[in-house]
Amino acid sequence: MFEQFLALQDRIFAIVDRAESVLRDPGNRDITTLGQCRWEAARTLREYQLFKHGRIFDPIERGQDFRALRARRMKADCVHVGEEFRAYVLKWSVVSILDHWDEYHPAALEAVRRIRAHLAKERIGVAELLGVQATA
Repeated sequence: MFEQFLALQDRIFAIVDRAESVLRDPGNRDITTLGQCRWEAARTLREYQLFKHGRIFDPIERGQDFRALRARRMKADCVHVGEEFRAYVLKWSVVSILDHWDEYHPAALEAVRRIRAHLAKERIGVAELLGVQATA
């Protein structure tokens, strides 16, 4: 199960890496790639969320030990981060990114940073919940 979790994380990291490579290239405003990455990230993050909740958090939450509380907290944090990213996707899907590049560019870089930070935090937390090494 942890291997599936890591595989989903790796897919998300690959998507944000692609987006960041465009964002970090001065003068590159490849909105087609950025749009594809945004929607691909949204779909993959949703798949990741459903997997984590159904296969990891929900079963552990049913327990009565300290892990149940930790799983509830992690699940709530996951829902919050997911809602923030959905709001970001909706905002930048209805406006012209090129017309708002000065606002979009730092927002996109911040979204990449937040996704990476959240995944790294979850990798450690899920490994602890499952009793495995985070680098497995």
